[in-house]
Amino acid sequence: MIIDYSSKKKNLDQIILYLIVLLPITLISGPFLPDLSITIITLCFLYISFKNKLYFYYKNTFSKIFGLFFIILIITSIFSLDPIISIKKTIVYFRFWIFALSVWYIFNINVKIINYLIISFSLAFIALIIDGYIQFVFGKNIFGWPMQGTRLSSLFKDELILGSYLSRLLPIFFGFLILSNFNNRIYKYILFFLIFVGVETLTFLSGERVAFFFINASTIMLILTMKNFKTFRISTLIVSIIAIFCLINFYPKSTERIFDKTISQLGFNNEIIKKEEINNKTINKKEVSSKKYIFSVEYENHYISSFRMFKDNVVTGIGPRMFRHTCGQKEYNLWEGCSTHPHNTYIQLLAETGILGFVFGLIIFVILFFSILKHFIFKFTKNKIIFNDFQLCMLSAILISTWPFIPSGDFFNNWLSIIYFFPLGFFLQTIYPKEKFS
Repeated sequence: MIIDYSSKKKNLDQIILYLIVLLPITLISGPFLPDLSITIITLCFLYISFKNKLYFYYKNTFSKIFGLFFIILIITSIFSLDPIISIKKTIVYFRFWIFALSVWYIFNINVKIINYLIISFSLAFIALIIDGYIQFVFGKNIFGWPMQGTRLSSLFKDELILGSYLSRLLPIFFGFLILSNFNNRIYKYILFFLIFVGVETLTFLSGERVAFFFINASTIMLILTMKNFKTFRISTLIVSIIAIFCLINFYPKSTERIFDKTISQLGFNNEIIKKEEINNKTINKKEVSSKKYIFSVEYENHYISSFRMFKDNVVTGIGPRMFRHTCGQKEYNLWEGCSTHPHNTYIQLLAETGILGFVFGLIIFVILFFSILKHFIFKFTKNKIIFNDFQLCMLSAILISTWPFIPSGDFFNNWLSIIYFFPLGFFLQTIYPKEKFS
């Protein structure tokens, strides 16, 4: 039986294309579907690339850098406190590298993926905006899932990642719109304008402070560095700010977590109750604590525990994904309970991968940050640009995910890793636009 490889390759290309296009939607469904999609994409691309001898994807600078990082992860896992548990988690981490290469590959052979992704992103954002506001107004979403305290979860049910999803994916979506030249049709301009305002205001209402920082940081960065489309982004930002102030006036509780709780957790206006004996009677007396914390007392304890782990394992750390198995030990535990990760990417790398992983991750961030800074300086001093607007959108999405001075999710979390590597694939394609790998 003779197999028509060209037909088989075309079918595998279509599978990769469809799964990538559906990612904005499957990411809402939970961790299973996007993780399954990445696994299938990885297997398809590995087969296509080796069968068709597309070796350049593995010989470029990015692949070499990731390969080095992956070796570091394996080494730190081998020397971890529990090598079997750690290496089981890290050995499959390479699939995110292959995923980025798959995005790069499919963008090379089918530029229409941008139009498909705009539709997919638009549907996902519109669904979340409508459902999120229904949950905000009525206390339950369309499926009857209630708010989590004062926080919105929308279609994520009991997972409080609505703001994280919106803020991390919005700059990627903006990049796709730029490539499509969306402002040449008034109805498209109005639709996307409303989506941006809806996403920004819903991020605020989600109560996720890090997400609110992310969406504003990426917006400001793009306004300062982009050559075109700045009017659109400034306009959506202004309308969003006005809408947020209106929401604050009508719904004062919407500020509780973003502002009031942040101030309290930092140690400002932090009331404590002290029991005192006065005239043989025990009374409760309110006082204001003067102690200040790094984001919160919980986060500060996580950071202290991580530094203790690092001091005991300087070179290779305790092992990737081992914080959750170690933080409960007496010498590291500073509070009742534990956590799956220390809530900061670089502190996690320091504790779990030691100086090897930490320095590597920090160097990548420094190169990325100063490349964007160089673009900004050249733009205003020499009227010269280093990155085009699409590249800047992808870089802004990567930058906010690697920003060190703010709490973050688990660096090795599959859901987050997909979002980390997704814009990277599109950025890589723009670095080598003339190469033909189909």
